[in-house]
Amino acid sequence: MAQSMRALCICSKGGFMFIETYYNDRAAVAGNISETGIPYPELAGEELTMWRKYLPFNRQVESLHYSFNGMPVPDIVSTEVERAKKAPHLFDHIEIWSRTDDPMAVGVIGGAKPRYFSIVRWGDAELTLAQVKRKLRVEKWILSLTWIAGISVSLAAAMYIVLQ
Repeated sequence: MAQSMRALCICSKGGFMFIETYYNDRAAVAGNISETGIPYPELAGEELTMWRKYLPFNRQVESLHYSFNGMPVPDIVSTEVERAKKAPHLFDHIEIWSRTDDPMAVGVIGGAKPRYFSIVRWGDAELTLAQVKRKLRVEKWILSLTWIAGISVSLAAAMYIVLQ
């Protein structure tokens, strides 16, 4: 990812919340005169795939209120989302991708092949892409084990009933 600002803030319920903004005021202007530079890093390829899997729930936002999923939204996050929304002709809309306590605001440029840009991420933990991959692998492994255990119990119960 490009230049980012990281912060740790104290939550009103106690504990800490990780915040990472991705705005880069020194973003290079694209070579094409008709396209202005976008001051946020684009999510593409493997990075896009991993974040979409890790943050499976998304919704378009008009405004970011004082809370999101029952958790207070830090001022830094609201400010960054508002900055992205107010930039003329930057994004078609902004989505919040999330899972329980780890949301990310994403700018979307629509069309036949949409483009996605990281605006700000906040929540429980500071995660790198490698950690996200590892976490997804573990979750998949646990889901597979749960499925196998469920089938095993069902087969054992069926065999018990047949053998009686």
